[in-house]
Amino acid sequence: MANGAYTSRVIKCTQRIGSAYGYDVSMVVWIKSITLTLYQKDNYANRRTQVCQNPPLGANFRIISELSALSWQIYDENISLKEAEVRYKHIMQERNFGFVSSLLFASIANATFCKLFNGDVGAQVCVFMGTFAGFIVRYILGKLHVDIRAMYVIVSFVCSFVAYIGVHFGLTKTPEIAVGFSILYLIPGVQIINSLADVLHEYTLMAISRGVNMGIFLICIAVGAYLTLSITQVTLIHI
Repeated sequence: MANGAYTSRVIKCTQRIGSAYGYDVSMVVWIKSITLTLYQKDNYANRRTQVCQNPPLGANFRIISELSALSWQIYDENISLKEAEVRYKHIMQERNFGFVSSLLFASIANATFCKLFNGDVGAQVCVFMGTFAGFIVRYILGKLHVDIRAMYVIVSFVCSFVAYIGVHFGLTKTPEIAVGFSILYLIPGVQIINSLADVLHEYTLMAISRGVNMGIFLICIAVGAYLTLSITQVTLIHI
């Protein structure tokens, strides 16, 4: 859940693991918590229920894919619980991209993406600078455990304002692309996809929760961008 899996996938993988060890699994999933109940198949009097708190939502598709594969290995290969725990810890401890490489790749990716919408070279430079600065600020605020909604407002403002600096110095003739795309990487695309997936799999309440959460983040991003536009008196939409 914390790495961006949709609800149905989480429940199916958990039930698959439980079935491999002789248990039926029932789950109630929310944004903030999961209620998990285990029933021993040959003795329903033997059951346990636990409420687990979810960490902040993020996105790590490598972990999602490997955990899903591990659930199938447990089910198909009859892996012992001890061996499953060892493989699980290995998956969770495997290092991802470092901060510096993530910073560079995210900045380059966001900058080149604006080319698809006819942004010029100057706009790409502005977007790169805005994304670079915003990514650093986001990392620092995360380390300081700043509220995620406040974080989105601040980072959106930093990204758009730094991109505007390039516009101010005449680096680009497409200022709307430069400022607009500097905050594009902040949009919670995983939340949007998961919300739709939950609707399709009939986890309607969870879909609504994700949708509301996503809407709040979008408002926070818009507030940060609006602060930049208010300070700089820039108009991005020409009618």
